[in-house]
Amino acid sequence: MRKIILSSVISVALGTASFAGFAATTATLAVKGSIEPTSCDISLSTASIDFSTISAASLTDPVNSRMGAPFTLNLTCSGATAVAVQTTDNRAASAMTTAEVLSDMGVNMGTTVANASLFGIGTHNTDKKVGFLQLSMSEANLNGTASSNLLTSSDKRTWNSKTVSSSKRFSLEKDGYFSLASSASSSTPAAATSASYTLTPAIVLKHGDHYPGGEAVNIDGNVTFSVVYI
Repeated sequence: MRKIILSSVISVALGTASFAGFAATTATLAVKGSIEPTSCDISLSTASIDFSTISAASLTDPVNSRMGAPFTLNLTCSGATAVAVQTTDNRAASAMTTAEVLSDMGVNMGTTVANASLFGIGTHNTDKKVGFLQLSMSEANLNGTASSNLLTSSDKRTWNSKTVSSSKRFSLEKDGYFSLASSASSSTPAAATSASYTLTPAIVLKHGDHYPGGEAVNIDGNVTFSVVYI
C-alpha cells in the first residue's frame, strides 16, 4: 500500500510540472463604466401650511371651510424625460368619506366628489375625524410654457386627459398620479426638463360642537409628493 501511494504522488508531481511549462493561450479584457439615468428633483415652495388657531366658537355652520395660500410644486430634470407625480396621504386613516361628510356635516357631495380627493387631517381624543383636506390644482407649466393639458392615472398605464385652469380646477387624489401632456390630443406624459403646478389647500371642519370642549384639537394633515419615472 505504501508503494501505491508513493507512485501516485510522483505521477501527480510530474503532471503538474509538465502543465506549468505550457504558454498562456487566452487573455481577457474587461470593459466597464456606467450610464447615469436622467433624474428629477421635486420641491415645494413651502414646506407647511399653517391655518393658525381657529376658535371652535367660530365654527357655526355644519360645514366650515378655510382656504390656505397657494403653493407651487416644482420638477427640475437633468434631461428630458417622461415623469409623473404621485400623491400619498400620510394621514389616510383619518380621511373622511363622502358618506361620513353626509352623516357628520349633513352635506351630500354627490357622485362628482371621490373619496380619494378627501385627505385626512387627524383625529381628536374620541377618535373622531377632525375634517378633511382638499388640494386643488389651478395652473401648470411644462418646460417653461403654460399648459392646461393635465393627465391623471391610478396605475401609470392608463391616462385620462383633463383641462386645468384657474376657472376649472382639478382636485388631487391620494395614491393617484398626475402629469402633463404635450398637447390636448396626447394621452401620454410629455418629456419634461421642468414642470410646475400651482396647488391650493383647503380644509373643511365640522360644526364647533362636534369637537371636545376644554382642550385643543390639532389639525394634522401630511401629504407626500413623489417623482415617478414613466
